[in-house]
Amino acid sequence: MVQKVKKMLSGMLPLLVLSGCLTSAPPPPKSWVVTASRKGNSELMVDKVARLGNVTVVAPYDRPALAVKRKDGSIAFDAYNVFAASPSALLRAPLAAVLEDDGRFGRVLSSVSTVRAGCVLEAVVRDISLDCREDGKRVAKVAISIAVIENREIKMFLDGEGAADAASGDYSAAFSEAFAQAVSEALGAMPKK
Repeated sequence: MVQKVKKMLSGMLPLLVLSGCLTSAPPPPKSWVVTASRKGNSELMVDKVARLGNVTVVAPYDRPALAVKRKDGSIAFDAYNVFAASPSALLRAPLAAVLEDDGRFGRVLSSVSTVRAGCVLEAVVRDISLDCREDGKRVAKVAISIAVIENREIKMFLDGEGAADAASGDYSAAFSEAFAQAVSEALGAMPKK
């Protein structure tokens, strides 16, 4: 009986090695962020305040793994390149920074602030993906819709898209640039006051 067990275990050892059970662990994923710095606009009107409401990232882009658009039209999720947090949480601070630096909304506060705000800004990110559909190209893409809400009524929708070359592999820089472009394009449709 002992011989049978030893024989069976020795026969299974190559299978365990080949399946990766006894090999080294794969490298940990790289975590990427999206950033935007506040420029501290000196012309910012201190009497004007907006509140940043919901920031929603639509499926399938709402998960930390980078969504990769492939040539065949499918989407893959890169287990080795992920956002450092859920995309909706990650985009809140950069969105507030870009909106505030634009100046049209004055100070842009978080949704938990108790300060009375003239309007609420809600955003839906329709796309945040790495577009690899063209041979030899990697492009970070972002599409956003921003709703400007006053007195619980929608005053306007602002839509924008951005793209940035990601061939260098610095996805933080590429997605930050694409995000800033998308928000700037959306704000470009709004008249300055």
